[in-house]
Amino acid sequence: MKGSKKTLRIFWTLFAFNALFYVPGATFGAYIGVYYRSKGMNVSQIGLLSAIGPLLALILQPLWGILSDRRGRHMAVLRLALAGSAAGVLCYYRADTFLLFAVCVSVYSFFNCAVGPIGDSIVVDMALENGLQFSSIRLGGTLAYAATVVFAGMYLKTNPTASFGITAAVWCIMLLVTLFMNKEVRKYKCKKRTGILSVFKNKKILFVLFYACIFQIVLGCYGSFLGLVVTDMGYDNATIGRLMCVSALSEIPVLLCIGYISRKIRIEYLLLIAGAAMTIRIWLPLTGSIAGIFIGQSLQGVTYMIMYYSCVMFMNQNLSKELHGTGQSLFYMVQTGLACTFSNIAGGWLGGKIGLLKTYFLYGLVLLAVTALCVFVLRSHFHKDIAKQKETDFL
Repeated sequence: MKGSKKTLRIFWTLFAFNALFYVPGATFGAYIGVYYRSKGMNVSQIGLLSAIGPLLALILQPLWGILSDRRGRHMAVLRLALAGSAAGVLCYYRADTFLLFAVCVSVYSFFNCAVGPIGDSIVVDMALENGLQFSSIRLGGTLAYAATVVFAGMYLKTNPTASFGITAAVWCIMLLVTLFMNKEVRKYKCKKRTGILSVFKNKKILFVLFYACIFQIVLGCYGSFLGLVVTDMGYDNATIGRLMCVSALSEIPVLLCIGYISRKIRIEYLLLIAGAAMTIRIWLPLTGSIAGIFIGQSLQGVTYMIMYYSCVMFMNQNLSKELHGTGQSLFYMVQTGLACTFSNIAGGWLGGKIGLLKTYFLYGLVLLAVTALCVFVLRSHFHKDIAKQKETDFL
């Protein structure tokens, strides 16, 4: 009984931590592009500002991961990142030009890029060690985002700068939640000669990272400029909030059954299914109808959530415990660093040249082509494996 109470306490602590982690996405990330535009930024400038964070993540996330693994102090590094994120987002109150916004993004992203991978590493490890399902814990993030984004959209419509104070408060509350997690975190110190290069020896990891990168390039472009597409259609932050709510709610059925599905279907095929759905999703705004965009948002579960959950669990299952922080940082580096840097810069440039809807079409075309190529490669390897197995059985 004592053990079950402890497990229940750990579950709700991790649930709360995960829920809070996704609130800034609803109070800050979903509306920052619209805020930039209200301050006079054009599409190309918004693309560049949106790319600064991912570019820093590309450089810093592996370093944060290595630091936490080498020292075996994942929680201490996480708390530093949370405190820095809270302070960094408050800098936006003083910004009103492109240069000042660039400085704010840099300060905020320096710390914030470490929260996701190190937080996921700690949460997944604690969940597995206590017999908990990560999908159930991740559900907290989905529910919190869905509940917050609607009210945030209505409130920020008339009080846009309140986003920064609310977001800072959430990071501070997360910092307090980590105090209840400290005693349950086991420390795994990485050996000096074991590092990020050892991750690249696994060909399956390379495939997953490659496809996740292409996928995120498309999803990053879609997400970064969706607010602009919606406002160009004549809608406001309240509509954006409802769109984001639909997006979050669509993750719930996927999270409820992803554990079972991932045991029945190989990770590679799950990613390709998500990629095919993402192609449809990014093309739906081309209908010119808000209904089409709502339908696209309802595909969030079968696109982003399948990709995210599969990659996080894949890294933890295919790397030793002392490399979990490095592995998750590598995934985040590819996802929010390399992919989002390219998608935002190229997407902003293309959006300024040919328009955002045509940019969406081109990105979808690229993802469709890569997905088809990966299907062909996987089928070829599958048939080769069958042939080798038959030859072995014959001998």
